Amino acid sequence: MSKKNYTLDPFQAWAHRWGRIGTLIALVYMIALPFIVLNYYNCMPSLGSVFNVATFGILAIYIPVGISEALSYTPLMGASSYLGFITGNIMNLKLPCAVNALKIAGKEANTPEGDVVASIGVAASSIMTVVILTIAALLVNLISPIFELPAVKTMSNYLLPALFGSMTLGLFSSTSAGSKVVVGGLKGVMPVIIIVSLIALANRILNIMPGTTLMGMVGFLILAMLPVAIITSRIMWKKGKIKVIDKEQE
Repeated sequence: MSKKNYTLDPFQAWAHRWGRIGTLIALVYMIALPFIVLNYYNCMPSLGSVFNVATFGILAIYIPVGISEALSYTPLMGASSYLGFITGNIMNLKLPCAVNALKIAGKEANTPEGDVVASIGVAASSIMTVVILTIAALLVNLISPIFELPAVKTMSNYLLPALFGSMTLGLFSSTSAGSKVVVGGLKGVMPVIIIVSLIALANRILNIMPGTTLMGMVGFLILAMLPVAIITSRIMWKKGKIKVIDKEQE
């Protein structure tokens, strides 16, 4: 069986090379900066106070989430994933920007043209985020009283539901993938929704974990449900329940 050799486009090779270098530099800064500050103020914590039950509980959430994000976001974002993971806020900002940029330009993900378009979208959103945060930091004394207003406090309770609700609707309504259109793609997600709903319902009714919620299991649920979504989608695609057609045939 002959092995195929794949050659990256010059832009993709450049983006992956500098993406790896940038990621390593960012990791060094992220890890070294806390140690520098702690050493400067002579308040370095002991290993026992850092690695305890609470720490491992947090890691049990974020390690599976991090792995699942890398597996699920990278195929969509391509070479722009490096910048996305360095700057963060992927699910509710960087990923929608990359996907929308691909949709507007009519390009497919993980192609040379698609990587260029997605990188521009992620870069523009990153720059805009930095600009907005800088302005907010400079004007914090002026705008902080606004957040104490009763109307603003009431509104803030609905920000996250509105944000994730709109993101969910946007993901469900988006069927375009470059030059292709997915017909009936939501059917592949339904088994995941049903399974997670049953787990949540069983946890609530049977009180399997008293005093806890499913939030601590989010990372593991994502990892477990990714293959379920992929397998069920493929089965339904094989059976003709989900179709991938050219845009011209829509």
